[in-house]
Amino acid sequence: MIERIFILENKKIKGIEKEKKKIENLLKSCGKVVEKEFEKPDLILTLGGDGTILRAIRMIENKKTLIYGINYGKIGFLTNSSENIEERIKNLLNGEYKISERMLLELCVERNGKNIYKEKVLNDFLIFREGIRILNIEIFIDEKEKFDYRGDGVLISTPTGSTAHSLSTGGPIIYPDLESILITPFSPYSLSIRPLVLPPETKIKIRVSFKSKIISDGQVEFNIEKDDIIKIKKSELKANLIIEDSFLNKLITKFNFGK
Repeated sequence: MIERIFILENKKIKGIEKEKKKIENLLKSCGKVVEKEFEKPDLILTLGGDGTILRAIRMIENKKTLIYGINYGKIGFLTNSSENIEERIKNLLNGEYKISERMLLELCVERNGKNIYKEKVLNDFLIFREGIRILNIEIFIDEKEKFDYRGDGVLISTPTGSTAHSLSTGGPIIYPDLESILITPFSPYSLSIRPLVLPPETKIKIRVSFKSKIISDGQVEFNIEKDDIIKIKKSELKANLIIEDSFLNKLITKFNFGK
């Protein structure tokens, strides 16, 4: 049962504070607790676009926390319509929803034998060159196989992230309720390297030849050194998204898929 709710808004959107107040009053009138600070909510309501959903993902620590996004942004691939929002929220509070359980990835950077950085994402980790020099990228799969190539970087994505940055670099579309890890080379200097879909249990290590950066879900940057080891694997946490529209219909209406 949903009792405690945290509202996360994109403050850059004009008029969003007014919308937040309206929703907050509705929740209180339904007898719900609206958290002023993020504590242990049963539900996170996001007001914005997909980027606000991605911010919410970085906050969750409880496997049972639900996320319901309300679209006040542009694309809104992971969010729900803001039309008739009072009725939608009442239906949600009455238990009329279906959860889309999404896989997350977690990353750890090891430097000189010590773990110095951790992050988790819903979409992807991008390891990208710094400056104009092309990178030599080594990728180790489960400590057994290794392949390498030269290029601008590499994307490590979830199925949810297959329709994000990976899609624009030529990666495949993967149904988001599946579990797998997608490796998409970023501008490879080779005709032989292609996107690779791996089992969800796969453990990946990456090493690059020069100073680079890790970009997590397009929101957070971290600088890495030449000898750093980047470890990526499936997270124990999952994102419990409530999305009212079907994935295929989202592809058609948001991306003009098949038209």
